[in-house]
Amino acid sequence: MQIDIKGKINEKKLSFSNTLLPLYEAIVNSIQAIEEDSATKIGIIEIDIVRSKQQTIDSTILPTITDFHIKDNGVGFNAKNYESFNFAHSTYKFEKGGKGIGRFTWLRAFGKAEIESRFFEDNSWNLRKFNFEPTKLGIEKHQLDKVNGTAERYTIVRLKGLKEDYKKWCNNNAEDIALKIIEHCFIYFLNKNCPRILINDLENQIVVNDLFNLFTKGQVKTQKLEIRKNKFTLNTVKLYSTKMDNKIHYCANTREVLDDKISIDIPELDNLLYDKEGKPFSIAIYVEGDFLDKNVNDERTTINFAKGGLEFEDQTTQEELRKAITDKIQTEFVEEIEKLSITRVAKVKEFVSNHPRYRQLLKYKANELKRIPSTLSDEKMELELFKIQQTLELDVKKEASEVLKFINNDEEREKFSQNHQELYSKIIEVGNSKLSEYVIHRKLVLDLFQKLLTEKATEKAVHRLIFPLQTLSDEIGFEDHNLWMIDDKLSYHKYLASDKKFKSIEPVNSNSADRPDVIVFNRPFAFANDNKPYQSIVLVEFKRPMRDDYTDEENPIQQINRYAREIIEGEAKDKHNREFDFRENTPIYAYIICDLTKKLKSYAKDAGFRPLPSGDGFFFFNDNYNMYVEIMSFDKILNDSRERNRVLFDKLNIT
Repeated sequence: MQIDIKGKINEKKLSFSNTLLPLYEAIVNSIQAIEEDSATKIGIIEIDIVRSKQQTIDSTILPTITDFHIKDNGVGFNAKNYESFNFAHSTYKFEKGGKGIGRFTWLRAFGKAEIESRFFEDNSWNLRKFNFEPTKLGIEKHQLDKVNGTAERYTIVRLKGLKEDYKKWCNNNAEDIALKIIEHCFIYFLNKNCPRILINDLENQIVVNDLFNLFTKGQVKTQKLEIRKNKFTLNTVKLYSTKMDNKIHYCANTREVLDDKISIDIPELDNLLYDKEGKPFSIAIYVEGDFLDKNVNDERTTINFAKGGLEFEDQTTQEELRKAITDKIQTEFVEEIEKLSITRVAKVKEFVSNHPRYRQLLKYKANELKRIPSTLSDEKMELELFKIQQTLELDVKKEASEVLKFINNDEEREKFSQNHQELYSKIIEVGNSKLSEYVIHRKLVLDLFQKLLTEKATEKAVHRLIFPLQTLSDEIGFEDHNLWMIDDKLSYHKYLASDKKFKSIEPVNSNSADRPDVIVFNRPFAFANDNKPYQSIVLVEFKRPMRDDYTDEENPIQQINRYAREIIEGEAKDKHNREFDFRENTPIYAYIICDLTKKLKSYAKDAGFRPLPSGDGFFFFNDNYNMYVEIMSFDKILNDSRERNRVLFDKLNIT
């Protein structure tokens, strides 16, 4: 039976995350060639990185990698090895975990591989050359020649023409590639007979073994782990490199296949740890075992773990293996993890202190808070806290509903009251946290309002603080305006237009270009969706603080009267341009918000307005328009708002 090599290569795609897998396969082949009895005892593997000759615009950026040349002094492509290479799924290296198809990954990422091997066989030196290409036969340009005299034994595999799709996924820094080789071949590096692996890149050379010793400091702890009938070996090492994450590496046949972040089970380990000397390190666990060897796929890109819920004696799930390993880590690194936990919780507490709406999470969702990564920005931190807050509120609602549905009489209510104090507290705390943040928001708004008045801000600045300009109520949320400063009832309205021309206000059919600062149409009940007529209309007109240069045309009282006339005489329509019963004599409430300057006071007196009892405003009822008008000073709004909210400010101690 023959195999179409091109078809075999196209059979599966190499994932971009495994772009360096062809390099790893070539390195492992070199290690195994050196391990053969007839190979040179002192093994050396050299990797030459070949880069694009095209110059980059930024001279600090290295050209992209195009080729890897891997040279070793192993046994070489003698007759047996060459024959094995010619057979897919060859069993020649079965005892070493060889699947016989690793070389196919070469051609999934590279255009071709050129092989050159000088070896000693049948009492003579031989030189074999051939290409491995994505053709039907695969082997191209094969030649075998005798070499006169003694010669050096070597094999060179040139992986040529890294495909464009893979170039951007290939690590471009030689040290990063060295670290990836260490991760993949970690078990080999533990062996004292591990070949010396060198990386040559431009004018620099990296000895990967030295890098391994530098980062591990020779401290590798080996432990045994048993899950039912499956036995595993754990190699735990502290890696003194800031480029490495805390990971569990699942190995099959002495090489890494998969990895898991330890932070999945120990959230604190999303960051580096620190030893007693204050030096940062990460934890790496390399797991070996017959179960992993038997269940790795042919390409060594995944391990077929058992699925959750199955508890056969010879099966293990990835989750239970990871959990068993992280339990050991939790015990072994308890002090370091505790320090990270304190730092993490401290950061969350600091954020919560400025956002009290999340304060109750410290009590009811402490474990969830520990899972928030310590490296998050404030914006992402709030997003995570908001998610946890939502789950807490849902928990409280469910818990309360479950309990309350069983209360049928006064006796049961009294019993509930005695037995569910904790639920009472929980409901109150969850509600109070939101209220606290809203109260603090009100305090800050009033402080800003006072500052605007002191600095004689523009009319638009004052308007914008209370309600955004050029907007409709459908365009903003309940918490995006501060109409409560004028009247708390204004926070709940059916329709509102801010600084819009009458002709663009949907409930009013008018061609007028006049712009009332704020016009509110109220329904009988907050947020009602029925089609009943509007219960009332509210008009608000702002004037610049300290303004006293009004003309008769700009008289705010006349402006309010004109607005009311437009509303009453216009043919009212709903938002969808359908007529509805606009009730005659609908009350109109109008507020003129300004400083009580000399000219404004004269306008008020001429129009028959009466002073408010507090002396900081005027009021009048216009029978013609069924409209109550109140002229309010900025100071009155500020003082009244503070007075209405004083008890809340006092409770939070923010007066």
